[in-house]
Amino acid sequence: MFEILELEDIDEKIFWDYVLSDVPRYFFFILDLKQYPESCRFFLAIENDIIVGLCLIWKNHVAQIRGQNEKIIKALIEVIPKDIPIDEISVEYKYKELLHSLFPKPKNKFSLHRMVLQKEKMIPRFPLNKPFTERILTKEDAPKIVKLMKKADSFYWSKITVDDLTFDENQNYYSLFDDNKLICFTLAWIDETAAIISTAATLPKYQNKGLATYLVNETIHKMMEHTEIAIIHVITENKPAIRVYSKIGYEIYSTYEIIELNKSPMKS
Repeated sequence: MFEILELEDIDEKIFWDYVLSDVPRYFFFILDLKQYPESCRFFLAIENDIIVGLCLIWKNHVAQIRGQNEKIIKALIEVIPKDIPIDEISVEYKYKELLHSLFPKPKNKFSLHRMVLQKEKMIPRFPLNKPFTERILTKEDAPKIVKLMKKADSFYWSKITVDDLTFDENQNYYSLFDDNKLICFTLAWIDETAAIISTAATLPKYQNKGLATYLVNETIHKMMEHTEIAIIHVITENKPAIRVYSKIGYEIYSTYEIIELNKSPMKS
């Protein structure tokens, strides 16, 4: 029988041995603890001194749940303190029905593929052959970033604000400009363990011109100077994006079901 403990209740080496055995699966568990320990909290399902499930709570509002069976997933969801205002939960896709049975009326729901590229599979750099300017974005560009994101995907980024953006030494924004207009950008989070393009967006007018393919590939080459694994997420229904990332060398590694909540209680 498993028990639920917090990270400080166990030998941390057990945690690291477990998550580092499957970096693509536990990417956020690794990076959040390494780079932002003050912003995360961990619950672990332990059976016979072996981890059988994990819950990562990020900034008291996002919960990522991983586990070996439905009973463990349910227990990890139920252990989240009621005073934590969770507004998003993700589980592996095979637990989709369980998640929706516990939260039958989410504010929103969608599925994401986690796509992974190994260093040996990345494609060579290629020229842009278009008169656009390439540069790194800073905090001063935040309003332009938000405007682009809302236009690029009005469903997924409809409520994004400047306050939702993060600018620090771990965040790397690469972009293309047409004169003074931001037309395409990527946001990369880089660590020696792995790296992720957490955001990639292009203005609709400039889509299907190879710009995203070019900029994502350039970002990959920058990331691979520090690591050998690159990750990106894409909504499962976004077939054009999946084709672009597959062309660059990404492969679907896992799929997750995500719900956004109205702060309503879990169904008993």
